[in-house]
Amino acid sequence: MKILDNISNLFSKSTNKSGEEDSIPENLRSKELEWKLALLVRNIDDVEDIDLKFVSVSKIDVGNKKDLFTSYRLDFNGREKLNKFKKKYKNILL
Repeated sequence: MKILDNISNLFSKSTNKSGEEDSIPENLRSKELEWKLALLVRNIDDVEDIDLKFVSVSKIDVGNKKDLFTSYRLDFNGREKLNKFKKKYKNILL
């Protein structure tokens, strides 16, 4: 009987974990974005143009620049460039 209880507890825990992961939208998971060499920033105006030269920028959310929930996704073409950007602009990263 204990074995069945342990197995049912194991399955219920794994089901809860997968439900928690699904509550965060896929495009806003920071670890997954970093694996894809991308970051989310709050405001693109704070970033210098030279740092955006080889970066693909896409807007997330359909708001204006002053909207609290507007963010921008920056896709990098190399881990080194991503790490330099993270060090320089750590205050605007989401």
